[in-house]
Amino acid sequence: MRDRPAPLRLLSLSVAIVATSLLTTGAWAMDTFLPGAVVGAGLCLLLLTPLLWSLRRSAKRRRDAVQRFEARLSEVAESGWGLRVPPPGAADRGGGEIARLTRTVNGMLDREERTMARQRQFAADASHELRTPIAGLRTKIEVALADPEEVDPVGTLKDALRDVERLHQIAEDLLALARIDVGARPERAPLDLTGLVRDEVAARTSAVPLRSGLRDGVLVEGNRPQIVRALVNLLNNAERYAEREITVSLGTEGREAVLEVRDDGPGIAVGDRERVFDPFARLDSARSRDSGGSGLGLPVAREIVTAHGGRLNVADSDRGARLVLRLPLYRPRERGEQAEEDDPERGERATFRPPMRATPRPEGSG
Repeated sequence: MRDRPAPLRLLSLSVAIVATSLLTTGAWAMDTFLPGAVVGAGLCLLLLTPLLWSLRRSAKRRRDAVQRFEARLSEVAESGWGLRVPPPGAADRGGGEIARLTRTVNGMLDREERTMARQRQFAADASHELRTPIAGLRTKIEVALADPEEVDPVGTLKDALRDVERLHQIAEDLLALARIDVGARPERAPLDLTGLVRDEVAARTSAVPLRSGLRDGVLVEGNRPQIVRALVNLLNNAERYAEREITVSLGTEGREAVLEVRDDGPGIAVGDRERVFDPFARLDSARSRDSGGSGLGLPVAREIVTAHGGRLNVADSDRGARLVLRLPLYRPRERGEQAEEDDPERGERATFRPPMRATPRPEGSG
């Protein structure tokens, strides 16, 4: 057998030396580091076991809290508004997620309960107000049918017509409130408030004299039928309680149009200045609804004004009631801004051009 060449013999020797070195080093490493690795792994396991147990316990508490929350919420949904979701345990009470969720849900339940109570009270009041004219109308008809010879038919029909008119007014006000509560934004346009008030004042036929002092050119942006309804309700309220005179004034303050309607009647007590805007509010006998009101005129007027970004309040007065209506003045937008909002593809659209402003007339003029 021929001897291998020198390079091959050298390579074989090198491989044998390296293999022997690796086996020797591996055995030494196993003898040296394996016990330490085992001890380290055991220590890590001892340290991690309490942490894992704590995490598992915390997860279980949170799961139990969520389950109790869901169970209590189901009880609330089934039994009514009287129940509330109880707060979680002490461990989670200091601002945990369940605690915050519980407070939020209970707050929502409180608000919903108040809303439902107001709706029930409103429905009861509305039923009572509708029942009164219906009962009066029925009584008049029954009396007329029972003894037609002794009843004045014209007088009976006039009395019945008044009851029907009151029913109609209540129904119209209820419908107006329902439409406002829907929250739909009505179509709005720039309005000449001066002309609107002047036309309504001129069209009224009232036994009480009505004076007006109106500033020309007062423009607002709003829905004309709704603004007219608010104005009519204010004038009707003033006519109902005025003794000798009603005063209507219109001007501006800053960026607001200010409309005031005054009467010289019994006035409104300071403590009742907000209550008069509650539906079917019952005040003192001097301002009772026996004079023909529906109990919804002022509430409807305030809802309309509020929906237009304005305010309606009862202000101080030397005599009688003074109702102050404020609406934001109309401010024309730039042509480019109007075009982008109305028709961005076209880029142009005719903008409202206010009429020529007349010279302001002094307060107290017709």
